[in-house]
Amino acid sequence: MSLTTHPLSIRIGDWIAGRSGVEHGEVLLDRKRVYILPTRAGVVFGAAMIVLLIGSINYALQLGFLLTFLVTSMALVGMHHTHRNLARVTLRGQRADNVFAGDVATFELLVTNPTVEARQALHFSFALHLKRKVDRKRAAHDMPGAWIDVPARGSAVARLGLPTRRRGRLGCPRVRVETRFPFGLWQAWAYYASPLSVVVYPAPEEDAPPLPVAGGSGREGAGMAASGDEFAGVRPYQAGDPQKMIAWRLAARSDELSIKLFESPTGSELALDYAQQPAHLDTEARLSRLTRWVLMAEAAQLRYALTLPGVRIDLGSGAGHRERCLTALALFSE
Repeated sequence: MSLTTHPLSIRIGDWIAGRSGVEHGEVLLDRKRVYILPTRAGVVFGAAMIVLLIGSINYALQLGFLLTFLVTSMALVGMHHTHRNLARVTLRGQRADNVFAGDVATFELLVTNPTVEARQALHFSFALHLKRKVDRKRAAHDMPGAWIDVPARGSAVARLGLPTRRRGRLGCPRVRVETRFPFGLWQAWAYYASPLSVVVYPAPEEDAPPLPVAGGSGREGAGMAASGDEFAGVRPYQAGDPQKMIAWRLAARSDELSIKLFESPTGSELALDYAQQPAHLDTEARLSRLTRWVLMAEAAQLRYALTLPGVRIDLGSGAGHRERCLTALALFSE
């Protein structure tokens, strides 16, 4: 485990800076928030300088003294530049989009450099405390972090991905900002607690049954459905759409995926009810099926309502209605 990710280091840093909880607005990494220690290469370098100094003393080597003090002074100057490369940078949580369980949630941080000196090789990663060595290796592989350079009096965006496993609200973990520029002998780091969060929707059921029979609205006309007798056209692919609805022939001639739509009789209205699901399905399976049905109904441009124990979302359609239904499914608790 890296020293910068150890829980004790994080608690000590919070105690020194006198802060706790998430940090809203623009956050300045002032000098007391930036910590610095030698890297492994820096420790080896320091040991080599001590050996060189002892040898110079024992054998009265003037050139040895000159070399020792010259190289050591360069390393100390490098320490100053490493610390300055991170100090006075400002951070702000910019954006985080909702995802389905099993996908990667992306958190975007806006990094601003108000000084006239460019900031090089800043590394952003999540400061996650994992006990098992296998978990640490897996986390390092799945969440490698982001490297960015920030121009003088400019800004850049750091995008961090976090794999999701279960539905619900997911807050952005504590972020570690680190730099070893310019020599790699020192590592300066700081912590940032972003207020960003995402809603993780239930994973849509892979082979869900067709939509339940819809009740007519009493209006004449036809609507778009995911299945039917007559082909009506295509629309762009959206996250969560089933693969069986993809127009593969069209995809072979284009770089974009499209979803097939068919004519359906009358402007139908659907009632998606948690209580009407088969009794052998557990809670997560029911939510997964309802999630798929919400996506299918939205793709077919149908009006639909969602009923959960203690929650009722009236008939509607469109992106806003889809978002309300998926959020209710994600935050549902018995």
